[in-house]
Amino acid sequence: MKRIIEKNPVLIFTIPLVIFFLIGCVLLYFAVQKVEVIPFYGWIVIGAFIIIPALLTYGLIFGFSPGTAIAPNSNQLVFSPDGIDYKRTLFDCSCFIKWNSIDTIIYSDSRDEDYAEYIIFVNELPVCTQNENPWWLNRLFPYKQKNNKIRIKSDAVNFKALPDLVEKYLRSDIGFEFKDSRKGTLMDSKTFTAGNRQTTVEQWKPASNYEPFEMIYDKYNRTVHDIEKRDGAI
Repeated sequence: MKRIIEKNPVLIFTIPLVIFFLIGCVLLYFAVQKVEVIPFYGWIVIGAFIIIPALLTYGLIFGFSPGTAIAPNSNQLVFSPDGIDYKRTLFDCSCFIKWNSIDTIIYSDSRDEDYAEYIIFVNELPVCTQNENPWWLNRLFPYKQKNNKIRIKSDAVNFKALPDLVEKYLRSDIGFEFKDSRKGTLMDSKTFTAGNRQTTVEQWKPASNYEPFEMIYDKYNRTVHDIEKRDGAI
C-alpha cells in the first residue's frame, strides 16, 4: 500500500474523500427509508457528505476548470550546478535535491505501467518550498518529502536530461541508454494518410531480455540487487 501511494501521491487526498463520499451514500440510503423523520438540516449534511467529496475528487483528478486540468507533463526538472529542482504541480511546490545528497539513481521500466520513472535514494531529504498562491488544500497541508526514496515519472519535463547531468555534476561515467522493453522486435508497421496528416501504427514484440530496473548511478558502486537486498522491494 505504501508503495502504491508513493507512485500515485494523489491517493493521499482521494482516499479520504472517497471514504466521506461512501459514508454520505450510506446515510442517504437510510435517510430515504425514514424520510419522515429526517429534518431539513439532515438532508443538507447528507448532501454535503456526497457532493463536496465528489467535486474535490473530480477536481484532483481532472482539474477544476479546463485551464487548470492536470497535464501529464506538468511536473518539471530544472538542473543547476547545486542540484535538481523538482517542480511538483499537483502539490504547488518545488523540492530541491542536492547533488551531494544523492546516493543512488535507478531507472524503472515497468511493463505494467504506461510510464517509466527514476527512483532516487537520498541521504538528506530535499527542501520543499510552496509556490505563491497555492491551492487551498495544499496551503492547509503543504507537501513535505518524508521518505529517502523519490520517484520521478517520465512525463516530467526534462526527464531524459538527467543521466547526462549526473555524468556532468557527479563526475561519473553513465553507461545508460533509454529503451522501451515493450519494443523489442518490430513485427508490422502500417502508415495511414488522412488529408495532409500521416499516422504510423507499429506492432512490436516485447524484448526477451527484460529487466525492470537499471542502475544509472550509485555512490558506492552497488548493483540493483544490492539495493533490493538492503531495502526489499524497490
